[in-house]
Amino acid sequence: MKKSSLILVTCMCLFAYPAIAYAEQDVPAPITVTAKSKKQLARELLVELGIGKQYDLYFWNSVDLAYGTGTRTKVSEWLQKTLVQVAGWRYVESQYVARLEANFSEMELKELMELAKRPLMKKLLRTEIQAYEETSTKRARLLFQAWDDYNSGKINMPPNLLN
Repeated sequence: MKKSSLILVTCMCLFAYPAIAYAEQDVPAPITVTAKSKKQLARELLVELGIGKQYDLYFWNSVDLAYGTGTRTKVSEWLQKTLVQVAGWRYVESQYVARLEANFSEMELKELMELAKRPLMKKLLRTEIQAYEETSTKRARLLFQAWDDYNSGKINMPPNLLN
């Protein structure tokens, strides 16, 4: 038997023995029921969906407005991280949780959690993030150009907005 197989078998025996010994006792195993509040469900759903990570990732839009190239430099990465530190997810998470609590029942939150854990949903969310990252250069240039056009008078604000 290989040394790695022997180690694996030994570890399995060490972990399995207490469980087998406990199961052989006449004492029933304790039953623990943990009911989750809507707030806990909402927070776990947001984590499962990666909403906080997305929220922080979208600060790249602000960085892209400032630089317009979409290329990541030490300065742009520092700026994005700084924006996350001063205005990131941790400052708004409770509002997102409260919105989910207000708009969804406990059963709906549980159903959404089940959907969020499905491999197809995870694939969709990963694909959306990949698409966001892959379009960074184009998005940065478009945002920078729009801002530049506005500042140079090529995009005019409707006059009724100032009233």
